[in-house]
Amino acid sequence: MKKSKIIIRREKPEDYEELLSMTYEAFLTLHYPGRRRTDEHFLLYLLQNSKSVIPELCFVAELNGEIVGHILYTKSEILRADGTKTPTITFGPLSVRPTYHRQGIGAALVRHSLEKAKEFGYRAVLIVGVPDYYPKLGFKRAREFGLLLPDGTAPDEFMAYELIPDSLSPGGELRFLAPEYEICETDDAGFMRFHKEFALKYGLPCADRQ
Repeated sequence: MKKSKIIIRREKPEDYEELLSMTYEAFLTLHYPGRRRTDEHFLLYLLQNSKSVIPELCFVAELNGEIVGHILYTKSEILRADGTKTPTITFGPLSVRPTYHRQGIGAALVRHSLEKAKEFGYRAVLIVGVPDYYPKLGFKRAREFGLLLPDGTAPDEFMAYELIPDSLSPGGELRFLAPEYEICETDDAGFMRFHKEFALKYGLPCADRQ
């Protein structure tokens, strides 16, 4: 029997509802120290139509007509000590439907989007993600480039990928240009309103980890 081929294509507006439910499912069982709740679907909701989103770098993975993965990019920048700035980009959330985990779909979305980002002339990608996963795709610890998060730290989960060599030299501070990331973290009341409606729509329990 011939194995079905994964198709990676640009995200379309009509994909939104399916992406919203898939994103929730993708992160539902993810646990790590400091994680408060499953809110990546709330972030996707907040980022819908955001000016910080880069549409040409938002892709879905399809298998037999079903969306099984999604990656979304936003604008960011590096602020240097001398006050100059270097435009960069950031992705997240990266979602894969749970039944298709560990099949290379997430890696395929990252590699495809990195190739397209380079074609479009973007210089570097900065992310905060799973520290043991992304180095397999060529990412390095951001501190190796002299980079810091806004709080002055450079933990293992803060990683960078240069699309153009030396574009991150001589380091600096990452600035996320999408305010939705912080809103997702801090707007507890907004999250609860959204998730209650989301749970009712999809027939889910209204309670969620806080």
